[in-house]
Amino acid sequence: MKQQIDKNDSKNSLNATPRNASAGLSCVGWFKLAELVERKEKEKALSLHRLLSHSFEDKAYSLQLEGDILWSLEDEQAVDKYRQAAFLYKKEKKISCALAIYEHLLTLQPQNHDFLATLLRLYAFSNWPEKFEEHYWVLLDHLDQKFISQESFLTITKRIIDLVREDKAPDHFQEIYLNDLEDNLKEWLLKSLRKVLTKYTKRPEAKNSKIKELVSDYCLEHNLRFDS
Repeated sequence: MKQQIDKNDSKNSLNATPRNASAGLSCVGWFKLAELVERKEKEKALSLHRLLSHSFEDKAYSLQLEGDILWSLEDEQAVDKYRQAAFLYKKEKKISCALAIYEHLLTLQPQNHDFLATLLRLYAFSNWPEKFEEHYWVLLDHLDQKFISQESFLTITKRIIDLVREDKAPDHFQEIYLNDLEDNLKEWLLKSLRKVLTKYTKRPEAKNSKIKELVSDYCLEHNLRFDS
C-alpha cells in the first residue's frame, strides 16, 4: 500500500503493458505509443492511446496513462486527467493508486491544499501515521507561508477529526471506506495531531501559536479527548 510516484514513473507506465491488455496489441502498440511521446507527436500519441485503451477495462488506469502522456508532453491538461483517475481509484477503494497520483499532483502543484487535504484523509484511511504527520507538517507550513488561511486550515483539520466522531454522519468520501477503517484510528489520529501541533506551537518561529488550542476546543465540543 505504501506506494510512491516519482518523475520516472510516467516513462515507465508508457512502456508498460496493462495487465488486461491483449498480447497482440501490447507487442507493437505500446512501444509505438512511447515512441510518439518521445517524438512529441501529441495528437498521434493521444489517438493511439484511445485505440489501445479499448483493449482493457480499467478506466482509472487509462486516465492515468493519458495524464502521463500529457505530462510528458508538458500539457497542463494532465492535471485534470490525473484528478479523474484518482477519483475513480478512490471510488474503487484502490487507495495506494489514489495516494500515488495525489502525491504526484502535489509535486506538480505544491501549494494546492485540496490535494494535500485529500492526501491527509487517505493516509488516515490507510492507517499510516508517519505519512499523515509528514503531510500535516506541510499543511502547517502552508499556513505559515499564507498559502492557506487559518479558516481553511481549521476546516481541513476538522474534517480529519470528523473521521473519528461517533456523532457525525460520514460524508460521501468517508462512506467509501467506512467498513475498512482501522479500529485504532481514533487513538493514533488524535495522538498524531496532538504531537505535531505541540511541536509546532513550541517553535519560536511559529506564526499561528493558537492553532493547537483551537483544534483542542473543537475536540472538546464533540467529547473527544485531545490533550490526554
